[in-house]
Amino acid sequence: MELTPEQLAMLERQRAYFSSDELTRDRAALWADATPEECLAAAAESCNEAAFFLGRMSSDELARALAPDPLPDDTIAILGELCRRR
Repeated sequence: MELTPEQLAMLERQRAYFSSDELTRDRAALWADATPEECLAAAAESCNEAAFFLGRMSSDELARALAPDPLPDDTIAILGELCRRR
């Protein structure tokens, strides 16, 4: 499948938006006037949605989804050096 120049341009605009500060500002603007109660209700709703989708996974899928990303080797080296300095 080959993409047209218009499709490629649209994908580039999407990529740029999703990696921009504009997206963060747009998302933050939704909550600018929200009360703490509204923020808490939205957080609880997100947690319920996550629980629903995680509950649909097999135990193997769930274990993979919840496993932390491994630390990069350079981060491990930095942490090791910090421990040795103590």
